[in-house]
Amino acid sequence: MRHTPLPQFQAEAPVAIAFDVLDQMLRDQAEQHGLALHSGHGRSTWVEIGQGEYGARRQGDGVIVFARANSRDWLFTLKEAATAHVAALGCVTAQALNWTGPEQAGAFPPNFSLGRVAWVRPLGTDFLRMRIDAGDIARLGRDMIHFRIVLPQPDGPTEWPRLSETGQAIFPQDLHRPAYTVSAIDVDAGWLETDIFVHDGGRICDFASRTEAGTELGVMGPGGGGVPLAGRLLIGGDETAYPALARIIAAQAPEARIDCHLFGVSADYALPAHPGLRLTHSPAGEADLAATLTEIGAEKVWIATEKGRLQPLKQAVLRHIPKDRSHLAAYWNASAG
Repeated sequence: MRHTPLPQFQAEAPVAIAFDVLDQMLRDQAEQHGLALHSGHGRSTWVEIGQGEYGARRQGDGVIVFARANSRDWLFTLKEAATAHVAALGCVTAQALNWTGPEQAGAFPPNFSLGRVAWVRPLGTDFLRMRIDAGDIARLGRDMIHFRIVLPQPDGPTEWPRLSETGQAIFPQDLHRPAYTVSAIDVDAGWLETDIFVHDGGRICDFASRTEAGTELGVMGPGGGGVPLAGRLLIGGDETAYPALARIIAAQAPEARIDCHLFGVSADYALPAHPGLRLTHSPAGEADLAATLTEIGAEKVWIATEKGRLQPLKQAVLRHIPKDRSHLAAYWNASAG
């Protein structure tokens, strides 16, 4: 049942799927990702994500999928998420969803803007820092951590995403869209920076090491969870999560206590100074930490690392901390090659 005002921006699409199927899908999403789940007397179900929500409701004999948000770009992000989850059920295709909303066919998606590489510089021994010049990035200056870099075609012209007549983003080409952390941003000056962990086989690593100033690319977002704020935090991750850990540490109040675990092989990344920060470097030490967690004094937990190494730690954390106060994410999968 709703007890808060409806977000300003809304969109919906009819679907030929039983409400019970969508209801279960939303409950599974809430369970897996620790999302706040709401139910309207058995006629609607929705989950909160960032600055908005998406869900499903009965309407007469049919069913409506809806998205609501407090900004136009976040509404579009939630529409894309809802579309992907509904299509994954196998009952309808993504193209079958005909969304209402304020979009205009042929325009760039509201969460997309073009940018250009300003420069790429080494950061320690394991990272590259890339600055991107881009207009219209105010949406990335909020409290969300992540965005996506949309790489251009390696050969030939790039066709960037456009909106279809049904309000969905159409990618004419299979463009690589890895998720990264906004390490620094100046909305007024029109630039943002991101830090790239250098590893074998990474397309973004190859692009960043070879690109030249002025190369065009795309910027999508925001995405991912927000920055957790608490008087006492337990955070951790391997190299792929070090930039996000830095954002989290920098956002905390001076009196906060932060217990930070670095699970990467290397710890050569400049984390911000903080009076309440305690660092522990334990390469691939997720299982060891899980074994020592007989209790957790932290108010919130944020951990991101390799999928297989996350599992024992995830089980240990959730024995002590509710899902709505924990963020436990697999940033990569070793078994995927």
